[in-house]
Amino acid sequence: MIAETMTLTTSRFGEITVEPDGVLEFPRGLLGFEACTRFVLISSEEYEPFAHMQSLDDPSLLFVVVNPRLFVPHYRIEVDPREIAELGVTDVSQVAVWTIVTVPEDMSRMSINLQGPLLVNRDNNRGKQMVMVRSPYTTCHYIMDELQKLGARRPIAEAQVAPV
Repeated sequence: MIAETMTLTTSRFGEITVEPDGVLEFPRGLLGFEACTRFVLISSEEYEPFAHMQSLDDPSLLFVVVNPRLFVPHYRIEVDPREIAELGVTDVSQVAVWTIVTVPEDMSRMSINLQGPLLVNRDNNRGKQMVMVRSPYTTCHYIMDELQKLGARRPIAEAQVAPV
């Protein structure tokens, strides 16, 4: 983690100040962005329930992320405890789950990647991107389709992480 407050000029938000305890460390980076290992979450009421995950290593790199359970209430991740041990996790309740959102021009085709969730230890901010190869999920779950399946219900809950 960084030792003191830093200022970063981003392509989307301009100049932002980052507190050391707000930095998310992904030691292996994210798929396709392995050199970018430090991120910060930027949330605002304007974009809820979505947040932005800004790279501190590449100011032009920004991901839109969301809690997948908002759209897929029964979303479940099965992991071998060894896979999350590197995050320093002793209890699955420490893990926050995010998914990357693809936002195309046609907003009705916005999708979430349920096959490659981001797991973050809330206690130490260490994270990793999982790739669930034997899973019913894909990299492209259309948000509008998922909302139609839910009907009027929009549960707000943390994603479940279950040991294998």
